[in-house]
Amino acid sequence: MRKKVIAFTLVFLLCTFAFGQKKQNAKPLIKSEEITYHGIDGRHINRVDKQGLNEYKEYNADGTISKIYIVEFDKRKNKNIYNLNERYFYEEGKLNKIEEIGSITGEKHKEILFSYNKEMQLIKKIENQFEDNKFVMNQWSAYTDYFYNENEETEKRYEYQETKKEFLLTSIITKIYDLHKNMIQEKTANFDGNISGVINIKYDNSNKPIALESSYFKEKINYKYNSHGDLEVEETRSEKRPTIESSNYSYIYDNYGNWIERKDIIKRNPKDEFEGGLLVKRKIEYYE
Repeated sequence: MRKKVIAFTLVFLLCTFAFGQKKQNAKPLIKSEEITYHGIDGRHINRVDKQGLNEYKEYNADGTISKIYIVEFDKRKNKNIYNLNERYFYEEGKLNKIEEIGSITGEKHKEILFSYNKEMQLIKKIENQFEDNKFVMNQWSAYTDYFYNENEETEKRYEYQETKKEFLLTSIITKIYDLHKNMIQEKTANFDGNISGVINIKYDNSNKPIALESSYFKEKINYKYNSHGDLEVEETRSEKRPTIESSNYSYIYDNYGNWIERKDIIKRNPKDEFEGGLLVKRKIEYYE
């Protein structure tokens, strides 16, 4: 459940487009972007800050993601090394496969397959595992079935049990959407139907999330946005943890209204090693 809350928050932090400018040039589609992370005032940068390493992303001409590379600095060669990490494949405009590549081995270690119904709704996601470029069945093998009923979506996840040599139901997630197709509730149940957690989300008139509440962590997160529509303030409180975290974001934008620098000032009460400043730089190349 913790990963779900974090993943939802990152949607805002990595928001690609800006809104609400009175004057701006016609915005072309992004061809590629390189995202790098830098500490402010000597703050150490770690994987928790950025959910991974520096990244380079390539996009197709229709705006869909094509490839993601992990960027690491090679001290011996004194230059950046771009290691392919993910590849995306499409069919009839819908994502049908993702391949995950080992940054060290360069070999495919996972693929995710997507299937859709006649209404182009996702009905199945299969997570296949590979070792030495060969298909294997292990504890990470899984699949998810999707079901729809008016404003409700249900996801049933099955994971491979190596001892029993079969897939077993592990969780059931139910999502409820409002009339604007915003998810307003996510309820997670164990294989036996017992509820393990509920996330409730509130939106403003622009359909931007302004509050998220998680029953599992007894956590509340509030969001505020700037005139561009990008996240400006994020405040997190939890009854399970004494720390109150407040993050403030400021941006520098290019001529097309996309941010190219974001400064994150993180304050935590009580203060700990995660407090401080983080500068995120975004180098964008556009399609002509």
